Formats: sequence, structure tokens, C-alpha cells
Amino acid sequence: MTAVRVVHKWLTAPVESTLLQVPRALVVSVLALVIDAGLYALLIEQLGAPAVAANVFSYLAGGVVQYVLCTLWVFPASPGNHAVGFVTFSLLSLVGLGLSCAVIYLMHDIGHLNEMLAKLASVGLAFTWNFLSRKALLFKGAPTAAAGVAVTPNV
Repeated sequence: MTAVRVVHKWLTAPVESTLLQVPRALVVSVLALVIDAGLYALLIEQLGAPAVAANVFSYLAGGVVQYVLCTLWVFPASPGNHAVGFVTFSLLSLVGLGLSCAVIYLMHDIGHLNEMLAKLASVGLAFTWNFLSRKALLFKGAPTAAAGVAVTPNV
């Protein structure tokens, strides 16, 4: 198998290995974070929205992107019913949102630190919660292998 085929398979084939899911989840999170942080900055700087309110809206927008990409690329065991899956994903994300808002409130509103610094500080905690809760509670079923593609064993 050529290096190009190996890379292509890694980038496109479903994976069950947590060691392979984490980097994918990080890529998805970075894309969602770009949307989240960009919208957050736009709402605050251009529209004058309060930091916590802007965080709620921008976080949820990034969450929609994450659900779609997690379902398609990160976790091979997608929920059978996408409406229920999205609601569950959103409920789990609300805990991450609560953690994110708490950090922003403490650092920016009470500690008077820069709002983007506060936003960045909230990212690690929210990512950890979101990945672990989604893997354990939502994307835990039997893997759905793509046509003819072997799924790697769980790590």
C-alpha cells in the first residue's frame, strides 16, 4: 500500500481507535472553534453584545458544525436517529457550554481579563468534556463500517 493510500485511508475510513479519534476530534474542534471565536468576536466587537451572551450564540453555532463532522468523520457509530442524536449531542454540549461560560464569567466579568483570553482558557476544559461525554454516551454503539472498509479495533 502506497503512502498516499495509507494517508487517504486514515483520513477517510471510519476508525474506532480512541488514539485515532482524538486527532480527528481536535481537527473538528479547531474548525468549530474558528467559527465559534470568529462569531464571538464579531458579536462583541461589531454588535456590542455582552461576552456571555455572545459566547452562548457562537458556541452553539460551532456545535452544529461539530455534530455534523463528528457524525460523518470522527465516530463510526453514529446514532441511528439523527434527530435524537442531535438533541443528545446538544444536551451534552450544554454542559460544555456551562463550563465555558463559567470560565469566561470568572476570568472576564469578575477578573477583568481580556474576553478572548478568557475564551481561549475555556476551550481545553470544554473540549475534554465534549469528547469524553460524546464518546461514552452518544457514539458508543456498534460501528457502521463504510462499504468494504475495515474498522480498526478500539484502543
